[in-house]
Amino acid sequence: MNTLDLDLWQDENLIRRQNQLKYQFWELLGEIGDLFPQEDLVQVHSNSKGKKLSQGQDLGGLPYQVLDLIRDFDFETGLNIRLLNWFGKGLFLFVLAGKSSYPKLQLAPANFQLCQSESPWDYQEILLGKPNEKQAENRDFNQWFKELKVESSIERNKNEWQKEVREVFEHLKAHSAKSQI
Repeated sequence: MNTLDLDLWQDENLIRRQNQLKYQFWELLGEIGDLFPQEDLVQVHSNSKGKKLSQGQDLGGLPYQVLDLIRDFDFETGLNIRLLNWFGKGLFLFVLAGKSSYPKLQLAPANFQLCQSESPWDYQEILLGKPNEKQAENRDFNQWFKELKVESSIERNKNEWQKEVREVFEHLKAHSAKSQI
């Protein structure tokens, strides 16, 4: 490509609309995070490092935003709940659960899929690629994911996404209770 797309570059209205949409999602993810104070997160996972909101411009050529809850990324004992807003692709909920802390965690009943990629961070492979032949049991990590519905109503999204995260917390608490018996 030897030319610049000056029509796109000069489309101020399109650029402003995109920036406004990014801001709305950013605010919405922040509000979701605020619904889960640190006191609640440590009840689910005692090593919680809290929550973090971040964003980037190039995940497969598209902008993205991430809300992480708990933020203990240890593949053996950790736990992280991630909302990934991948512009143009969708909004996804991920649960990265330590293999020794959550060995038999099953989220399939809640419509999650077990990650089949070589890395828990390779979202293009996880969400768009073909499953790898390597068995999930042999991976260094356990990660579950599902796509969440996105509607035009900010309030409905907030309520539904919060409900989805709370449902994950309930699965985790139930799993922990079974493990202690």
